[in-house]
Amino acid sequence: AFIWAGRQAPGDPLSAAAMPSVCELLQAYRATRYQIVEPTAALPVLAEARIGSRSPEVDRLLEGHDAGSGVFITAWNPRSQVVPRAGNEAAHRRLEHALRRLDIRFLAHLGVGADPTWEPEQGLFALDLPRALALDLAVTFGQNAIVLIAHGQPAELVATALMPTD
Repeated sequence: AFIWAGRQAPGDPLSAAAMPSVCELLQAYRATRYQIVEPTAALPVLAEARIGSRSPEVDRLLEGHDAGSGVFITAWNPRSQVVPRAGNEAAHRRLEHALRRLDIRFLAHLGVGADPTWEPEQGLFALDLPRALALDLAVTFGQNAIVLIAHGQPAELVATALMPTD
């Protein structure tokens, strides 16, 4: 999708009819397992977070990286609309580049949904990325939401300005 300044651009192929409902989106996001992974071919899981739950694994990982919080953010499938793998991978590289330019440390993550037909989404677990900046980046990459987790706290789903309303 072509998103600019938080709005759908003219000629964007997304339409209201093609968009899942907010209820469906929230259900899918809440059922997703947010996994911090080792960036190798096997992608072993280092830690996992679920919306509304604390994760001692994530707490240990944050401690090990001297970080107080992390943000699960992706550039895949903007507006929760399927994009070909090559497009997703290119967007992912742009997100990595954006975080490097901001001098934000990050680890690889996978968003593994409950729907087996939806390919797990690659993303980044950005360490100590301020909430406002995380939301701005998410909008830049066409995302409806991010997941924040602070040490000792449950993972929190935070909607961006792009989250549709019913």
